[in-house]
Formats: sequence, structure tokens, C-alpha cells
Amino acid sequence: MSKSSAALSVGIVGAGEISRRSHLPVLVNIPDVKIAWIHDQRPAAAQSLAQAYGLRALHSLSPEDMGACDVVLLAIPVNARRSYLDVLSSVGGAALCEKPFAVSSAEHQRLIDQFPPHALAAGFMRRFFRSTQLLRQIVADGIFGPLLGIEISEGNRSKGSGVDESFLDDPRLGPACGVLTDLGSHSIDVALYIAAATHFEVQSCTKVMDGAIDRKLTAAVRLHTSANESESVDLNYAVSWLDRQENRIQLTFEHTKVWSGLVPNAEVFAGDPGAPQEAIRLVPQAVGATTYNQAFYLEWKDFLAGFRAERECVTTARTALLTTSLTEALLAAGVTMHG
Repeated sequence: MSKSSAALSVGIVGAGEISRRSHLPVLVNIPDVKIAWIHDQRPAAAQSLAQAYGLRALHSLSPEDMGACDVVLLAIPVNARRSYLDVLSSVGGAALCEKPFAVSSAEHQRLIDQFPPHALAAGFMRRFFRSTQLLRQIVADGIFGPLLGIEISEGNRSKGSGVDESFLDDPRLGPACGVLTDLGSHSIDVALYIAAATHFEVQSCTKVMDGAIDRKLTAAVRLHTSANESESVDLNYAVSWLDRQENRIQLTFEHTKVWSGLVPNAEVFAGDPGAPQEAIRLVPQAVGATTYNQAFYLEWKDFLAGFRAERECVTTARTALLTTSLTEALLAAGVTMHG
């Protein structure tokens, strides 16, 4: 697998909705990128998606038989990726893995140890949202002073994500298809990314379980950063498929609060949330995504540029280790109720 050619080739494992609606429309529109092949354990799904884009479908593919390519997209359940990543690491390959990257910090660490940092990325594309980048800049530049707290609530009354429900309904996968891992890992990652957190302490956690699958979780977490070891950031977090949440993030500083929605085009406001009509709308200077596909595009552009230059990208898997660690800790902590 060489990256010396003019174009980089990408192989796709997984022909589900995330590939069809997000990754493929983006990849076919990036200059100097070509799709080498598509594979799915469901041959009809792979053939249908490949045919729609005029691409080649591989109907029988073991990890050892992956076709030649520079980078592999692993858009399959987290529990099914290990053998592919083991083979890729042995041949000097690279991969971008859909979230969640891993369900345990031990497995996450094992995988990132196998690859050069620039060759392995985790699909936390919300880092490229315009609002995320502005919130991170506000914290990093200390515009309103030290960050004191973060509140995030996400979710709605729903069975799951609505994507690839056969995966979400598989009880054998347990936490891998619960609300925290499937949906909440995105907003957990955003909180850690904005705060530039380096470690955490879980203060409290309550989960509502449906068998082995978590459907709602609320938690209080104390975050620490290398920049302010003597100070901490209180994260109050809620994610749910059982009831509607506010679907927003709010940062607390000594003299003001800053908040936005969790969608790509969310505007960012500063002031008193109790008097939103008097809030100030903040305009970002940096370019960021205002649609989901723009976020996927920026994620791929950054990863492939880093892969060519052998430098880490924004969503390198190494930087997502704390996300996996906190997700794992929350699933193991606190009070459990059964729905």
C-alpha cells in the first residue's frame, strides 16, 4: 500500500447508511482520491452501493484478502474491526474508523500502538463543526477567562439512531450499541476536545438499561487539563433515547455563559441563557463545517493530507483515547435502573 502515486486510493468496508449518505458522496468529490472497492458482509448491499457510484464491489473479502489501496474506511460495528486493523498494521496500511473507535481503553491503546499516529483516525467529525471550533478557540484563548463548567444534553425519544438498526438491535453487542457509545460518544468527545482535557474523575452517574443496552445516562464528571492542573472543569452530561433533551452545549465562565446547539450550523451565543433575547451572537473567524457532509469532507481532507505528509490529523485515534476511557468509565460507574 503506497501513497507515492498522484491519487490516494480508498477501500471501503461497510455499505451501510453512513457510507452511502456521508462518506461516499464526500470521497468521490475530493481531488486525487479514488475508491478502489466496496465490501460488505451483505453482498446485495455492497453491490447496490457500488453500482450507484460506478464502483467495484468485493463480495468475498477476508481481512487478509483486502485489495490494494492506501487507506481503508472501516464503517462496520466496532466489534468487527480488529482483524482488519491487525492486517492493515502488518502491511503498513492506514484506516479511518467510524465512531466509536473502541469500547475499552485497553483495546484502544493496543490499536494505536500498532500504527504510526498519522495512519489511524477516529471518526469524530464533530470536531470540525464551526461551532465546535469557535468554542474551542474561546477556551484556548481565554477570552472570557478560565472555563469553569460544561453542560451537554443530547437525544430524543427514539429507539436508536435510525441507521443500520440490525446493528443497534443486536443484544450480543451490548454497550457498543447503547445510547452512550452510539450517540453520546460524539458529544463526550466534543466536551473533551473543547476543554483540552487530559484526565477526568467520574463524580456520579445514573443509567437506564434495557437488558445489556443503555438507553439513558446522566453524569457529573470533573475534567482536568495540563494547562491548569490546579483547576478543574465540571462536566454535567445527559444523553437519552427515552426523552427529548435540549440538544445543546453550554460553557460556564466566571462572568458569562456561552452556548450553542449540537448541529453543524448552530450559532454560538454569549450572555445570560435566561434572557436569550439579550445575548450576543459570536461570529467565528475560522472556517468550519455548517453541514454534516462538510464535516465529513474536512475530516477526510485533514486525514489524507496528514497521511501524505506523515503528520497527525485533528481526529487521529491517539487523541480520542480519553473519549474511549471516559465512555468506558461511565458505563461501569454509578447507579443502574432497568426500564
